[in-house]
Amino acid sequence: MKLKVGFYGITGCAGCLLSVIFNEDEILDLVDLVDLKAFPFVKEVNIDEKFDYVFMEGLVADNDDLKTLKKLRKNSKFLVSLGACASTGCVPAYRQYTLKENYEHLIYKKQKRLQDLKASPIDDHVKVDYYIPGCPPDKKEIVNFVKNLVIGKEPKPFESPVCVECRQNGNQCLLDLGKPCLGPITAGGCDAVCINGKFECWGCRGPTKDMNLDLMIKMLRDRGFDDKFIQDRMRTFVGLKMPMIEEYMCSTGTANRLKTSFKGKKEYFE
Repeated sequence: MKLKVGFYGITGCAGCLLSVIFNEDEILDLVDLVDLKAFPFVKEVNIDEKFDYVFMEGLVADNDDLKTLKKLRKNSKFLVSLGACASTGCVPAYRQYTLKENYEHLIYKKQKRLQDLKASPIDDHVKVDYYIPGCPPDKKEIVNFVKNLVIGKEPKPFESPVCVECRQNGNQCLLDLGKPCLGPITAGGCDAVCINGKFECWGCRGPTKDMNLDLMIKMLRDRGFDDKFIQDRMRTFVGLKMPMIEEYMCSTGTANRLKTSFKGKKEYFE
């Protein structure tokens, strides 16, 4: 029996789902390997289906998102977080670090199902079994993940930092050039795609389990970056998953005002 698989999206840009479609050479083979029950843009999305695996893009931002997410979690054996928004909150969750009056005019209040919730990754609300991080996730990584599921092989996350792949590709270290690259504390698996293109790593794949945050901050300070820049850069993609950033910055006097909110997470306002 083929695995019953569904791809779904809640609040997000759909870029992670497009990463699946953009596997031009392998998408048809991928469809043959599984029983694809649902995919936005391609096949009717029915959240009442029963699935072996559901791949979820996007983050929870309103009541509709939360309802859809909980329904799919109930109807699937395994839930896969697809991309940075689903895994860490990504850029949309950055609003938790700004004053509400800056975005209050954008909030929709007329219908309860569309009423605003604090932007948050999906594992704040339901159990997540696997993560495919990135903004967007690497398309080859998605294909390999599905192939492993089909042959019964447990998918393993890439736990080494981006720097490992960066060195394998022969790139010059951007930190040595004075650029604010977060590769040393960011989980790899992306083939260092940004650094290959001469762009700094912004940490969209989330932190490594053994990251040395103190050293990373020191390295950036030594290169002339002030604490506000470091704080803003680090929490752009993964601030909600790295509260130690905020704790550290607060202890060093970066944050002028501290308040506790949303499940104990801390928000800082300059």
